[in-house]
Formats: sequence, C-alpha cells, structure tokens
Amino acid sequence: MFTTLPAILMLIVGLFTLALAALRRVQSGRSPVVLTYGDDAEGFAGKLFRVIVAALVVHLLAVAAFPQVVDAGFGRIPALDTPSIAAIGLVLMALGGGLTMLSQWAMRHSWKIGIPEKQDAPLVTSGLYAFSRNPIYVGMVTELIGTVLAVPNVVSVALARSAWISISYQIRMEETHLSRVFGEAYSAYCGRVRRWI
Repeated sequence: MFTTLPAILMLIVGLFTLALAALRRVQSGRSPVVLTYGDDAEGFAGKLFRVIVAALVVHLLAVAAFPQVVDAGFGRIPALDTPSIAAIGLVLMALGGGLTMLSQWAMRHSWKIGIPEKQDAPLVTSGLYAFSRNPIYVGMVTELIGTVLAVPNVVSVALARSAWISISYQIRMEETHLSRVFGEAYSAYCGRVRRWI
C-alpha cells in the first residue's frame, strides 16, 4: 500500500490539472497552458519544471511497480523509514494535492500554467488567495514534503529540493509580471497577504 499510494496521489493531481486545462480551453477558446519554450529565463524555468515533474512521476511509478529494485538501487533514509512517518507523508501528499487542486479551481479563468504574454484575466485576491498569494505552490510544496516522507530515498529528496528551487524562482518571475501588470493593486495585495502563508 505504501509503495503504490504516492504514485496514485501524484497522478490524481496530474490528471485533475490536465482535465482542468482542457475544461478552461473549452470554456475560453484558449489554452491556459502558456509555458514558453524560448531560451530566456522563463523558458528555462518552464523546461526545468517539466523535467522535474516528469522525473518525479517516473520515480513514483517505479517505486509502485518495482519497490525492491528501487530500494536496492537507491536505498532508504533510515531516520525516515518507518510506517508512521510514511503514513504522515501520505497524509501530507493528500492534503497538499487537495490544496493544489482546490487552489487551481478557485482561480477560475485567471488560472494559467506559466506567465501569459498578455494578462487577460483579473487578479484573484479572495478565498484561499486572501490567506496566501500562492496557495497552489503551498499545496505543491506540502505534497513534495509528503513525498520525501512517504518514499524516503535520495531521489525523492533530490527531486523535492530541485522542485522547491524551481517553484521559488517561478514565484519571483510571476511576481515581477503581476507587479508590472497590476501595479499598485498588486503592491497593496502583497502588503496584506504573505507569499506563502
């Protein structure tokens, strides 16, 4: 059970995100996926994030399908390798995944994957966004911490740390974009709501 649930939880969030992207495309006639593929900083960050997510999904699928092989190849971190810590990790993965999906849904048509060239939707500051400027990323980081606890090996740690760096960089690029587009309204929002929680 502990070997398959991390992959299932991660796939649920991934499939929800794909389904939501398809729904928003049908509703608006435009794809909410606006990741760039250029050679600039934004393009590099988008490529890096896609590679990290793909590697994490592959790793969790490998753990689900071949747990002994993965353990033999990468070992486990002894201090974290207990059933109770694994259970805490699964709970954090479920809570983080739920927060991610709920936060994506709450943005409605303002939700994008990447930074749009033209901002065609309002700034969302209510609901979950009244408590955190980045509840999607809070959910993702919670899910990553849960992954390390549920699958305590060096690959999980390396991918979680890499994802944290990528997310932190992405947040700062988004903040620059939102500040440029929304000006004083975004500055006032930043003044009353923290970046994380």
